[in-house]
Amino acid sequence: MLNWGIMGAGGIARVFTNAVRFSKTSRVVAVASQTAGKAEAFASDFGIEEAYSSYEAMLADSAVEAVYVGNIHPQHKEWVIKLAEAGKHILVEKPIGMNSAEAEAMIDAARRHDVFLMEAFMYRCAPQTQRLAELVHSGVIGQVRMIRSVFSFQSSFDPTRRTFSPEMGGGGILDVGCYPASMSRLIAGAAAGKAFLDPIEVKGCGVLGPSGVDHYTAATLKFENDIIAEVITGVTLRMPTETTIYGDAGMISVPNPWLPSSPCRSARQPLPLDTHFPSTSMTLHIYAKGQPEEIVIETDRDLFTYEADMVAAHIADRQAPAMSWDDTLGNMRLLDRWRQEIGLVYPGERSA
Repeated sequence: MLNWGIMGAGGIARVFTNAVRFSKTSRVVAVASQTAGKAEAFASDFGIEEAYSSYEAMLADSAVEAVYVGNIHPQHKEWVIKLAEAGKHILVEKPIGMNSAEAEAMIDAARRHDVFLMEAFMYRCAPQTQRLAELVHSGVIGQVRMIRSVFSFQSSFDPTRRTFSPEMGGGGILDVGCYPASMSRLIAGAAAGKAFLDPIEVKGCGVLGPSGVDHYTAATLKFENDIIAEVITGVTLRMPTETTIYGDAGMISVPNPWLPSSPCRSARQPLPLDTHFPSTSMTLHIYAKGQPEEIVIETDRDLFTYEADMVAAHIADRQAPAMSWDDTLGNMRLLDRWRQEIGLVYPGERSA
């Protein structure tokens, strides 16, 4: 069993911890929070042995082998490097950092200290995503020509909230735009028989709000195999969350690409261990056959459980195929270019 520590006791940390309870490869043995009393309450809810009031205290715990980093992304670089120096394996929430330079620094630390590191794109670990890539690679919809991928949500503007704070890395591109960016790169790669492709052209436009972060934005990507992708994100606009892939012989529609089969995502307290995990589906429409076909993907655990198991299975490799270091770097460079297109620069980047 892989012994996990949880860094940060917020909502997403609760989701991950809940999911680990259904894993046969992992268990959570410690949680740390810099907010007084929060780690203790978290540990009490989930029956965790150790609760620390500082991150440094958990780093010194020899029983903790791997750490899930669930704090805000402007803090990732500092703590991922410290974790690597402490010899801990690392799963860090997306985006891995504020920009590609920070990602490079974290990957370099993991390489130098010989520890596992993965950016936590949980959907990449899902059977649905793996099946989607296989279908694209098989040519079932012919040559892929275009991809359209969306992740957007609606919230009211409040400059004190993380979502709209430049200092806390707010805005749509880093928060949720990273998902359609990574999906488009995955599908373009699958069409070429590769793990991913990076775009050769990026064109974007967007609207920045009063605090200076992006409220809604879109980018068009061109890949070397002539695939065009449209990626859309926002934090003040509700849109259908979906990915659609268009080939010259058909199309594939995935109505819920980011959170398939995740009862843990909507729960903040421990779920019953006999919880049912629903199967997921996608619609495959091959033009020659006429009628759409629904493909059902069976799942036997939560989406975030698959993520924890992915880490445990690849600790010895120091990277996991769901999100390799090169894949992370390529995605962060795309996000950099997208932000550059719309003029989004964060305070720390200006001073640098």
